[in-house]
Amino acid sequence: MTLMHHDIAEDIMRGTTGHDLLRFLETLPELDQLKIELIDGKIVMQASAAPFHNRIVSRLAVQFVTEGWEALGEQALISEISSFEPKPDLTVTTTQAIEDNRNPLPADRADLVVEVVSSDKDSDYIKKRMWYAMSGIPLYLLVDPNNGVIELHSRPEKLSYRSVDPYGFGECVELPEPFGFRLDTSQFRLYPPKLP
Repeated sequence: MTLMHHDIAEDIMRGTTGHDLLRFLETLPELDQLKIELIDGKIVMQASAAPFHNRIVSRLAVQFVTEGWEALGEQALISEISSFEPKPDLTVTTTQAIEDNRNPLPADRADLVVEVVSSDKDSDYIKKRMWYAMSGIPLYLLVDPNNGVIELHSRPEKLSYRSVDPYGFGECVELPEPFGFRLDTSQFRLYPPKLP
């Protein structure tokens, strides 16, 4: 960040929210290739995801779109819990819910969110899951290519989801209503071992 950007950032931070800082960072061309989120009151920036991660997201998106749903990649979400503005790997909703093109999208318009675990497991397994539940998002699909685990969280209540259905890569994930179809995970792949 240049000195001028640093001064502007300091000015913005006085009396503003994390959401305001996020809006500012999104205007910087130097950060165009980064995914920038507000998680638990902190700005989190991540480089673009790896091919296996993106492949899983695209395979899921195709299945939802084929069934008549909107599948939005990295769509910013907001709710009354102001210390968060995550951008799930996939937000599944209806065409009617996005007709006004609102951005960030209110979380109560999301029917399901997907996170494919990259490096920060704590964020996907704990912090985001808590926010999605507190914001009333009915379903949270967590996909972990580190170990081939899939968790479908449902029935949000306070700080978490009351139900968790576990699956493994290759199994069909049974989605409850309003979806009522199965997700095919047969083409999901584990991340390869990291090179030394």
